[in-house]
Amino acid sequence: MTRHRQILSLATLALLTCGTSAHAGQIVSRLTHPDHAKLPENAGPTDCFGHEFTPAVIETITEKIPLKPARLAVDLETGETTVIRKATFKTMTMQRIVTPRNEQWFPAVCPHKYTEDFVQSLQRALQARGFYSGALTGWMDEETKIAVKLYQRKLDLDSPIVAKATAEEFGLVSHSDFDKLKQ
Repeated sequence: MTRHRQILSLATLALLTCGTSAHAGQIVSRLTHPDHAKLPENAGPTDCFGHEFTPAVIETITEKIPLKPARLAVDLETGETTVIRKATFKTMTMQRIVTPRNEQWFPAVCPHKYTEDFVQSLQRALQARGFYSGALTGWMDEETKIAVKLYQRKLDLDSPIVAKATAEEFGLVSHSDFDKLKQ
């Protein structure tokens, strides 16, 4: 039996690469989203959290399943084969989840802290670690976001939003800024 499989991926390649993605994430706080159910109960009004999600990757599989084999006749004198009846197939289409939807919440640097000096320091820190090669503009441009995203992958975080852990590691914020979250 021969099976014909055609696999179509419904996820976009942009979500799997480090470039721009269809969903860029958001920063959530009690000030911006006071009733958000996913914010920690002890989150203060000025605490910010990054929210990222990766959509599920679904593949569609189309298979032709033989129902009746072909009926053939062989001429005994010449050895030629003639098709009396063609094979019949049933086409089945199934979908399966290859990678489930992933949602991440993490403590993040609030947008009001993204000053020109902060972003320049961030760019400098990323440059020193080999993740950023652009100019120290002080702007959170696409090149800086990609560098942040690439760096944070080692934290299992695929986001251009600067995580608290990254900012602490770079010395851009003090650990005490986030101590109340650990209580």
